[in-house]
Amino acid sequence: MKTRLLTSITASLFIGFAATSQTLPQALAKINTEGFQKSQVMELITDLSDVYGPRLTGTDPYYTAAEWAKKTMENWGMDKVYFENYCDDCMGWEVNSFNVEMTEPAYMKIQAYPYAWTESSNGVQTGDLIWIENYADLEQVKQQWSGKLKGKTVLMGSAPKQNMLFDPLAKRFSDEQITEAEKSIVPVANEPLGASAGAMDLIADLEVIFASFMKKDDAFFAFLKAEGALSMLGTTPFFPGVIHPSGTYNFKENDVKPLPYFAISPENFGKLKRLAEREISPKIKFHLDAKLYLKPENNVNIIGEITGSDSKLRDEVVMIGAHFDSWHSASGATDNGAGTAVMMEVMRIIKSSGLKPKRTIRIALWGGEEQGYLGSMAYAENHYGKVKETIRKKEVEKISAYLNMDNGAGQMRGIYLQGNEAVRPIFAEMLAPYAHLDVNNLTIQNTNFTDHDVFDYYNIPGFQIIQDELNYSTITHHTNLDVLEYVPKRDMMINATVIAALVYQIAQEEVRLPREK
Repeated sequence: MKTRLLTSITASLFIGFAATSQTLPQALAKINTEGFQKSQVMELITDLSDVYGPRLTGTDPYYTAAEWAKKTMENWGMDKVYFENYCDDCMGWEVNSFNVEMTEPAYMKIQAYPYAWTESSNGVQTGDLIWIENYADLEQVKQQWSGKLKGKTVLMGSAPKQNMLFDPLAKRFSDEQITEAEKSIVPVANEPLGASAGAMDLIADLEVIFASFMKKDDAFFAFLKAEGALSMLGTTPFFPGVIHPSGTYNFKENDVKPLPYFAISPENFGKLKRLAEREISPKIKFHLDAKLYLKPENNVNIIGEITGSDSKLRDEVVMIGAHFDSWHSASGATDNGAGTAVMMEVMRIIKSSGLKPKRTIRIALWGGEEQGYLGSMAYAENHYGKVKETIRKKEVEKISAYLNMDNGAGQMRGIYLQGNEAVRPIFAEMLAPYAHLDVNNLTIQNTNFTDHDVFDYYNIPGFQIIQDELNYSTITHHTNLDVLEYVPKRDMMINATVIAALVYQIAQEEVRLPREK
């Protein structure tokens, strides 16, 4: 926040204090003491990543982690903690062991990790490798490769471009980026913060995403299986040495499961592709021992509440949330153990501070976000009404706001207002006491592709936190390096404390936050 703005905002803040609450400064002092001097947020993220990660949708480890979160909040004295199921046919998938090697023309250990929900290999298999660069045109692939794939491992796609690491791997938003975002006057801007900005039609866009991205390769997978191929290798144009196995999406009980399918490093992919181009056929030796199972009881959202103290307002709710599930190749520390730990710490701070918010404060830790908002969508349909229908339940009007955290472990820098201009002055006043931490930047921009979109769809004020990117898009997002080493303690403490203060103030308002529409 610029110095010239800080003085005027601070002055107006204390006028607001006098008009609304004589005890707010003392409440914020309690929150700050609990959040900064008695923080438990790093203990929470350490448990989530080192003990209870990864947390793939549908799995026993996911449910074990959910039980830990539930018990932890119960031990803090939350007034309610409970599970709500979100999917009856989402399958669990776990790896017992795997290995991928090139044995000819020379030995090479291949840096790999299997994609989720793929089949096991029935022991160790060895076969020649062939490269199919463009597999989007299935008819062309069939014409070229029918009858030639039996016993083969298929290298899929294009080789990533060379990356010499001239750019930094970790970064924070610059003053120029923040200023440009603050100056935005329409939700769809030029993305100065690198967000997925846009006016999202939740249901239509999800259907397109599912068809064009999540399930786009199913027909090709089926062709390879029918032709007798042994396995598949793919990569993502990420940074050197990083493996990115965020898929497949064949997680439903009736989905056909692909052949053993491994994500490999860009460097290993490049070497295999170059050998194939020279008609030197590498031999690939591999095995994958994984188990698939269906346990609907594993598919739960974790809900916790601090009941409001005001007899007239306690039925109204301020919600916070983060997705609890993760991908499977690492511990899910930044995506989204960090968001989960922060939001759990928010609840602990408010409860341990002894504060009595007027409205109920509810946390929701969502399952299945990585598979298309499964947890938050199921919750919304159960509590607010069916999608694609105009009838809404009364509970929609009881939610004052929903705040979401799901952009890694970087420090909060402000809030995406999601097109809701009416909340700007409210948030500006609420965040002003933390201007010295540079967390009070507001932009009218949207950001998409996480659970707050669901609440926005129901015309509930839903907001995502602006966070410094750090290593999120370069190193940790959906990769084998999503681990605790990329979670900075100070950022986590600031996030939890500031959001606790913000949530408490929203809960104390005489009226609910204004709707966008």
